[in-house]
Amino acid sequence: MMKLVFTFLFTMIALFSACNKEYPGIEELDAQLVAEYIQKNNLNMQEYKQTGIYYQVIKQGTGPSLDYTKQIPLIYTVKNLAGTYSATDTFVNRYANWFGYFRPDSLREVMMSSALKQGGTVRVILPSRFAFGKFGSGGIPGNSSLDYTISVITASKLPEYEDFIINKYLEKNGLTGFTKTASGLYYKIGEPGAGSTITNASVLTLEYSGKLFNGTVFDKTSTGATATFTLGTLIEGWKEGLPYIKKGGSIRLIIPSQLAYGVQGSGTIPPFSCLDFDIKVKDVQ
Repeated sequence: MMKLVFTFLFTMIALFSACNKEYPGIEELDAQLVAEYIQKNNLNMQEYKQTGIYYQVIKQGTGPSLDYTKQIPLIYTVKNLAGTYSATDTFVNRYANWFGYFRPDSLREVMMSSALKQGGTVRVILPSRFAFGKFGSGGIPGNSSLDYTISVITASKLPEYEDFIINKYLEKNGLTGFTKTASGLYYKIGEPGAGSTITNASVLTLEYSGKLFNGTVFDKTSTGATATFTLGTLIEGWKEGLPYIKKGGSIRLIIPSQLAYGVQGSGTIPPFSCLDFDIKVKDVQ
């Protein structure tokens, strides 16, 4: 009987000990994953204030200093270290609100502390506890440590930057025969059309499609359908470009963001997006 009692007590103690086994915390897990990732990818990075965040300034930049109170255009890529999430489309991954609102907060701290300037680029490895934590964000899974590369566009040089991007887009897609206007608009007339001159007061019946530079069509008329607009209510690129043709005409417009939806974008259109439109004018009133 005594032997059975001792056996029972030994079993209970073993079970109790197993239940109280110490498991590594999130800080330890983050540190292990980040260290393995840096070593595996042969990265030359430095730690930020003994936080477990690592960064590398790829390009310091020569523009103005970063300022929490300014709207600063950013382009970024992000992926998790586990390899289950990746967002590398720089025509979509953009930010142009106040820099003080850019998230995660830890990214801003590193960017400021590294003395990064507008025009610069930095790579940052964020442990999950400094990123979006156990719940994640959007498509980012919970408990994901993240690898960011962030390029800061010099705000005052955004038109110059966009003109460079437009020319790369034209070259990449074999697009020729475009005319550039003083405002930065690029246009190519397909058919000049005939009839009344188009003005801001004109009511236009159109077929059109508009896409981002990554090929995403964000707006178009349905097949066989048209849309009617007063030209004066539309974006500046349309107001400038459509008067180059008349009723029955067609035109392709490559529009920088300052003539479209601006630095902040609109709806499904990301911040500071250049746009590519094909337009046919079916009627002019």
